[in-house]
Amino acid sequence: MILGVLLLASNVSALPLARSFSNTLAGILSSKKKLTFDAQGNFKVVSFSDMHTGERPGDGSWAAWGPANDAATQVVHATVLDNEKPNYVVFNGDMITGENVFKENATNYLDIVYAPTVVRKIPFSSTHGNHDNANNINHAEEIEYEQTRYAELSYTRSDAGPKPYGNGNYWVPVYVKSTDWVPAAVLWFFDSRSFVSGTGDGPGPIPPAANYYWVDPNTVPNYIKLQRLLMTAVWWKVPPALVFVHIPVQKAQDLISLPTLGDHDDDAGLSTQGFLNNTYNGLDLPFWNEIVALNGGKGNVLAVTSGHDHGSSWCARSEDSSGIPICFNGHSGYGGYVTEHSVVRNGRVFNLNLADLATPVPTVKTWNSYEDNTTADAVTLGPEYLTAEKSGTA
Repeated sequence: MILGVLLLASNVSALPLARSFSNTLAGILSSKKKLTFDAQGNFKVVSFSDMHTGERPGDGSWAAWGPANDAATQVVHATVLDNEKPNYVVFNGDMITGENVFKENATNYLDIVYAPTVVRKIPFSSTHGNHDNANNINHAEEIEYEQTRYAELSYTRSDAGPKPYGNGNYWVPVYVKSTDWVPAAVLWFFDSRSFVSGTGDGPGPIPPAANYYWVDPNTVPNYIKLQRLLMTAVWWKVPPALVFVHIPVQKAQDLISLPTLGDHDDDAGLSTQGFLNNTYNGLDLPFWNEIVALNGGKGNVLAVTSGHDHGSSWCARSEDSSGIPICFNGHSGYGGYVTEHSVVRNGRVFNLNLADLATPVPTVKTWNSYEDNTTADAVTLGPEYLTAEKSGTA
């Protein structure tokens, strides 16, 4: 049976079957310390997005003075991390306002973003957003810098996708204990391959390979499918998953009208994947369809979480279709635009609990944690969340 699944998987990917089973599962890295649940059976993840470091005065940016805003962003992160004490941190895109920085020191702004997490020795991963691609910086440069400078704590990789834009697609396993072979959960990370032109001094050319606002449809869906089939073949199951991608999937637009906790400032102009020149092209669907397959019709995908829309910090699902919860990060930095209700910055928290994951349909608790030492919008994502709501098609 395993051989049959592997042969099927080989038809959807260029990855050779000559590798061993453990190496073929791309997230199994002998060079990395295994991530594990704590003694109470919890694995807490804090997700930050839209820090927008590196903005300069007088260049048309939103920031009055970039360095002061960058310092304030670090305070946000330090406060949330000290209050939540997570096991893992996700930087969910737009870490740098790339069109404002200089090429010679662009990656140094990542040091500002990561510093509160690194000083606390918390392992972390990154996705990359539209402002992380510009004439003076691209996703591949950020990934390579992070892997080199923060090799001990960073789990970010580049398993699939077009380089140098859109190649940060990978997954990370989380185990009950370090001696386990099969993980209890998997964290998936995807690159929405978006691009912002210009250096701050004026617009520049847009590289054709960068494209706009969607996970690459030519490489990433096959990667997800192959990994899902290999998990089934080797582990006999696909573990429950959290998915992180900077730009929301287009299906999020169908859920705006549902009664959800959190900020809704960007709902009227919610920006999502699959659009080019304000026209929906459906090129996000190959990615979304594989996320639905990963869900397996049984709630395996606990949430798909995005940033990008600073004024949105809600989670919603509809039982009309896949039932996959879609969440928004809110605004975690003092760079970038600010909306009425995103003035107090936050991170989104997910608490993975072994008992919650062991139920017939797994669940996860999530809430927003704020720089003013408050929390809000706590919900349990799973089959009972918004179960009475029929609108939406996500």
